[in-house]
Amino acid sequence: YDLSGASIAQKLTNISTRALAGAGDATLIAGVVVGGSAPKRLLIRAAGPALTQFGLTGVLAKPQLTVISENKVVAQNTGWSTSGDAVAIAEAAARVGGFPFASGSDDAALLLNLSPGAYTAQVTGGASSGVVLVEVYELP
Repeated sequence: YDLSGASIAQKLTNISTRALAGAGDATLIAGVVVGGSAPKRLLIRAAGPALTQFGLTGVLAKPQLTVISENKVVAQNTGWSTSGDAVAIAEAAARVGGFPFASGSDDAALLLNLSPGAYTAQVTGGASSGVVLVEVYELP
């Protein structure tokens, strides 16, 4: 998706994909490229249990979110509220209009400052599989 049409100052607010994810070949992968010359602050989330509030069943019980660049793990999360920046994650989600994750849920989220380059956000489910939503938000 190219945002360079109307204005150079355009920003991507959010992109998300809902799919079945599990292990191995069932890994859900979202590609993200940070352009320009300065780092960008991104909120990346993997919603499984949180999707039940919308009536979905068969959700991925414990999404495992890993951000990778150049075959190196940049960051990982399972259980967003156990993260040291859980409060900042919740505040960032509210600021960009993301639906809330319940405290203590097994949904995953990362708040990252990423340098220009190519990244993948990979969502797996360990030995289980289910429906998951992977989201990438550029923060203001």
